[in-house]
Amino acid sequence: AICPQGLLPCRRASQKASRSRVALARPHLGAPAAIDMAETSASEDCRCITVVDGEQYDLTDFLPKHPGGPSLLLFVHGRDATIAVNTAHKDPHKTVYPMLKKYKIESTKKNDEVMKDKLGIPNFLLPPQYNAITDGPTYNFDPKDESLLLNKVRKRIMVKEVQQKIKQIDKAFDSVVIALLVAYFALQYLWLRGFAPSLLVVPILALLRTGIAGGGHYYIHRGGSLLPHGLFDINYVGTCFTGLDGHVLLHHVYTQKDADVKRGFFGGMMGVPRLFRIPAHTLHKLGHMTTGMLIRGYDFETDSDNRENQGVSLKLRKMGLSSCNWGFWSMQALLRVELVLAIYCGFFWSWLAQFVLSLWINTLLVVSSHDFTQIIEPDTKDWARFQLLNAHDMVILGNPWIDCFLGAGLVQHRAHHILPYQKSGWANHYSEKFIEAAVKEAGLPWLPPKNLFTEILPDIINRQLLVPMCDPVSRKQTHSSFAAEHLSPSAWLYTLVYIAKGLSGIGSV
Repeated sequence: AICPQGLLPCRRASQKASRSRVALARPHLGAPAAIDMAETSASEDCRCITVVDGEQYDLTDFLPKHPGGPSLLLFVHGRDATIAVNTAHKDPHKTVYPMLKKYKIESTKKNDEVMKDKLGIPNFLLPPQYNAITDGPTYNFDPKDESLLLNKVRKRIMVKEVQQKIKQIDKAFDSVVIALLVAYFALQYLWLRGFAPSLLVVPILALLRTGIAGGGHYYIHRGGSLLPHGLFDINYVGTCFTGLDGHVLLHHVYTQKDADVKRGFFGGMMGVPRLFRIPAHTLHKLGHMTTGMLIRGYDFETDSDNRENQGVSLKLRKMGLSSCNWGFWSMQALLRVELVLAIYCGFFWSWLAQFVLSLWINTLLVVSSHDFTQIIEPDTKDWARFQLLNAHDMVILGNPWIDCFLGAGLVQHRAHHILPYQKSGWANHYSEKFIEAAVKEAGLPWLPPKNLFTEILPDIINRQLLVPMCDPVSRKQTHSSFAAEHLSPSAWLYTLVYIAKGLSGIGSV
C-alpha cells in the first residue's frame, strides 16, 4: 500500500499524543463535569465536540471505543449529530443516549459558537447562503411516539429471531464480496496474460467493479477498520476518504436537503456544454485516476480542522489512533498498478474501454435512487416517512439478491435509507417485508421498484446529460440557445478548467 511520506508518526509522538488526550478526558462516571471550553489551543486539536438534542458533548475520550471507529465521530465534530445518533444505531435510546450522559459538558460557548456553519466541508459543495446552524433539518425521534414510522419498523425489525437471521445474511453477503474479488483478480490475470478476449473482459470487469464497490459501500456504513473501505473506490467514481462523511453522514442525514451533497453530484459537469459533457467528465475522471486522487488524498491526510475541513486524518495521527487511510491508499495503488500492467502488456485501449464503461455505469447508478427534482413532504417531522417518500427501489434483472450487486448496493434503497446502519444490501432486502408491513400500518404507499432501463436511466439522461448548460450550483440556464452554449468562449474555458481540475483533484472531490 502507498502512504504519503512524512505522515507516519513515530511511536513516541503517538504515545505523547495519547497521554495528552487522556489527561484532558473527563470522568467517566457520575454527573457530567462542568468544563470550561475556553482552554488551550493544544487541547482543542484533540477534541471532538458535537451537539445532540441541543446539548454539547465532548466525545474525545470515547473515540477509540466507538464501535464504528473514531473517524465517523470526528466527522461530526462541530455539527449537530442528533439525526445521526437516532438513525445510525439500532436502538439509540437504549445504547447511545445512556453513554452520552458520561460525556455531557457545560460549556462557556453557545451552540452556534461550537458548530460550523458550513459543516467543515468545501464550500463549493453547498449553496452560498446555506448555514448549517440555522438551516439544518429537525425530526421527531420520540421512542414513545407510536405514530412514527421508524418506531413501527423497529418494533418489527428488532425481534431476536429477525436480528439473528440478518447476521447470517450479512455473513453470506461478505462471502459473495470475497468471491467477486477472487473472480476479479483471476480475470485480470487471464486478460493480461492474453488468455481472455478483451470483448469479454471489458463488460465483465465493469460488472465486477460495480458489485465490489457495492460491498465497499456497506463497509463504509459499518465504519470500523478503514482497509475494506477501499473497495468503495474500485469503480473509479467514489472515494472512501469522503464517503464516510459525504455519503454516510451528509447524504443520509441531510437527504434531499441543501446539505445533501449527492444532490450536486452532477454539479460540476452541468457547467459544460451538452455535446462536451460526457467526454469532458470522462477526461476529468481520467485525471483523478492518474494524479488527481493522489494529490487530493495527500490533501485529505494533511488538512487541518478549519471552516472547510474536518481535519480527521490529522487528528487521528495526533491522537495515535491511525497512521493513514490504508484502504484509500491501497486501492489507489492497485488501480495504478493495473493501468501500468495494462500498458506494459499492450492492453491500454481495453483498459480504457473498461474504465469508461465502469465509470459511466456507476456514475448513473449514484443518482438512480432519488428524484432530485421533486421533494415530497419536505416539512414532515417523521424521519422514516420522509426517507420512504423520497427514495425508490430499482429492478435490474428481477432477482433482488443479484440486483443488489449489479446496482452497486443501491437497489433496496428505501430500506437502506430507513435503516442506514444495516451492514449489507441483502439485509435490506430481507428487511423489506417488515418495513412494508409497517408502511401499510401507517397508511403510506409501498410502491413497486422502478425499472433501471425503462424508467430510471431515461430520466437521468434527460435531466442530467441532455439539459442545457447551467450554473453548477443554482442550476439556472446560462445561455439562451444550443448554439450559444457551444460557441461561448467562457463555456470553452470552463470546460478546459473542469478537465484540468481532475488532474489536481482540488476543487473537484
